[in-house]
Amino acid sequence: MTCLYLPPVPASVGAARRWAAPLLPPDVRDEVVLVLSELLTNAVTHAAAPPPSSGTGAAGGGEEIEVEVVVDLGGGHVALAVTDPSDRPLPAAPETVEPEADHGRGLLLLDTLAQDHGWTPRAKGGKCVWALFRRPRVPSRYGRAGSRGAAVVRAGCAGV
Repeated sequence: MTCLYLPPVPASVGAARRWAAPLLPPDVRDEVVLVLSELLTNAVTHAAAPPPSSGTGAAGGGEEIEVEVVVDLGGGHVALAVTDPSDRPLPAAPETVEPEADHGRGLLLLDTLAQDHGWTPRAKGGKCVWALFRRPRVPSRYGRAGSRGAAVVRAGCAGV
């Protein structure tokens, strides 16, 4: 498990991509990095913005965002988790997005690229949005491939 803590500012999205890409197996790298970009952009844009009553109204006023990557080579999984300070639930993915719309495709990408995904509230507030990417089964050095899957992500997102 590898974690990165970032401020809720737009520059954090590129920093997270550059950090995560070398950690990922080539067969899922592009998909995971794209989903990471979408989840982190949403966290920076929506979840980490201070409430309107604070008077600042700009994104970037909240707590740090945590990015976690778990690569389970023996079990054939890559898990991604983005934890932010917002209690706002993850909305349902829209069925369609207008072609001329300049946003709104992130959850559609998540539905398409990840084999499983969801969100989990944190014990001390905020939420963790997670995505699971399955890889071709790779035998472990013990002769069996593992199948920890979403449990690995959920364990990392328990958040204290």
